Amino acid sequence: MPAMSSPRSAALVIAAVTLLAGVTRFADLGRPDRKVFDEVYYASDGCWYAGIDYRECDLEADVERSWVHPPLGKQLIALGVDAFGNRPLGWRAASAVAGTVTVALVGVLGFLLFGSALWAGLAALLASTEHLLFVQSRIAMLDIFLALFVVLGFTLLVADRRRADRAVEREDGGASPVRRWRPLLLLSGASFGAAVAVKWSGVLALAGAAILAVAWARSRAAGWERPLATGLRREGPILYLGLLIVPLLAYSLSWIPWLADRGFDLVEWVTHHGDMAGYHLTLDTVGEDGKPIHPYMSAAWTWFLLLRPVAYFWRGDPACCTEILGIGSPALFWGALVFLPYLAVSWRARRDWRAGAILVPVLSQFLPWLLVSRPLFLFYMVPVAPFLALGAVYAIRDVARAGASRWITAPAAAVMAAVAVGVFVFFWPVLTGETISQEAWWDRIWFYRGEGRLPNWV
Repeated sequence: MPAMSSPRSAALVIAAVTLLAGVTRFADLGRPDRKVFDEVYYASDGCWYAGIDYRECDLEADVERSWVHPPLGKQLIALGVDAFGNRPLGWRAASAVAGTVTVALVGVLGFLLFGSALWAGLAALLASTEHLLFVQSRIAMLDIFLALFVVLGFTLLVADRRRADRAVEREDGGASPVRRWRPLLLLSGASFGAAVAVKWSGVLALAGAAILAVAWARSRAAGWERPLATGLRREGPILYLGLLIVPLLAYSLSWIPWLADRGFDLVEWVTHHGDMAGYHLTLDTVGEDGKPIHPYMSAAWTWFLLLRPVAYFWRGDPACCTEILGIGSPALFWGALVFLPYLAVSWRARRDWRAGAILVPVLSQFLPWLLVSRPLFLFYMVPVAPFLALGAVYAIRDVARAGASRWITAPAAAVMAAVAVGVFVFFWPVLTGETISQEAWWDRIWFYRGEGRLPNWV
């Protein structure tokens, strides 16, 4: 199917899926008509960053409420408030844009990895219908902006790998081209720096990018003696610049508006970072009364099992129920228990770098949370979810290729798309806050608390 492998075909398919993603994310974006869950922090602070009087932003004082996080995500929320006003649409518009662009980037990354419009389009579709990405695209929180910059960073990193590989193939004995100007790598570093400027957990993605970059440098030096040392000697300076200096610079630049309001007092800036770190390091899971500080906390090991999603909004009575449930797509999260090990085998046994390019972003952004004792929530998986879509495509693509026939390839993709879209449509009412009957609501709340029951989805 050569026509379906052209960049033009891929662009058309990705554009169509992105349009669908945009429509679903902006549809009735003003519902609910009040701040839900952590919008009381981030929507209020976005309003404040937009220059609106703090009292109109529902703040108690003329300072931001979510000072424990860097400013970039709130500055982006402020752009939506500037465009649409201090109202629900304004609070959430930037998130919807970020979520839509993230879908497009997943498609682009899919094309870079698989070289096929079919698989790129399927990856974008799976991301578009992934529940956690969808819900976070429709509320004013920080995590969708984190996902945007993480996916952009890895997309640019993969594009840089392809460019560097071609440069090595053209070497003629002179200075290695991979040591020269690599704008895609520098832009990748800037994107990861922006991710850290949204939430400090963006550094986990940056660490994953560094692991991949070093592994790929070693791969390009495979024909040399001591390939790791050779690869680092040839590419070390540009990797150091692109994945340490540039991210640090991008992170620092995001603070310029904050510094400008304080007369560029660098001492206050450093002190503020100490206060932020102190908050996160001392945050406990239980309060003074010995009870959990939040009802929706969950241990990281439960995330792929979806044992404890987060109810962002709930209103119910005996006749009806209205909920916005922050939950991952069962098709991808439960499916990951199968295709993540397959990615590991493919990377190790088959030396397929594409498997590593998907697996490392998942593991680098998930495994460290297993060691953390502070309060954790399922929505920390938002920047991981796009790579689950890509991992599912990688696995289903191999299944289709094993059939060695276009009569297997297209149906395999169609089945995966049908499952993902079908589950998404079924859960739509509890992802968007539609009012449904109590019976319909219970049909979608599969795990619930009770004697002998698993933790709830309420």
